[in-house]
Amino acid sequence: MNSDVALLWTLFWQFAVISLLAFGGGQAVLPLIERVSVAQRGWTTTEAFTSGVGFGYMIPGPVTTMATFIGYLAGGLPGALAATLGMFLAPTLLAAFAAAGVERLADNRWIRAFGAGAAPAVVGLLVATFWNIARHTVTSWPTGLIALAALLLVARTKIQPLWLLLGGAALGGAASALGS
Repeated sequence: MNSDVALLWTLFWQFAVISLLAFGGGQAVLPLIERVSVAQRGWTTTEAFTSGVGFGYMIPGPVTTMATFIGYLAGGLPGALAATLGMFLAPTLLAAFAAAGVERLADNRWIRAFGAGAAPAVVGLLVATFWNIARHTVTSWPTGLIALAALLLVARTKIQPLWLLLGGAALGGAASALGS
């Protein structure tokens, strides 16, 4: 098998597996996507991954579209298509097959117990992702102030994330221009 086809299959299968582990939504698999795409496979850098997460919040489905972004970085347009197909195919098929039995599953004590334990685990995964992204991006007092301002604004107002991202980008650009 040539290396291009092997890469496409690897992208497809990695993201198919990731999509099956996305209990609690896309946010829950950010640490896994980062580990696979940065540390294990070297498809992207931490900085590019972080930028991809940031830009992802400007469009619908910010985390799941990371598959497309990483696939593109790793294998161009064919890589983007393979990773996207892998990310969405399995959940789409599972949702279609499960639609008829959803009401019965909601009352199942094992399903409720799983949810009760998985929800706090998702919080831990999100904190781990936050920490990893923060330690690579909050590298000076201006970036720390931007992060703190964004945190306070999102916690205390109903400001849209797009405005926070654009404001942060403007402030970061200004700080960078003043520092050079």
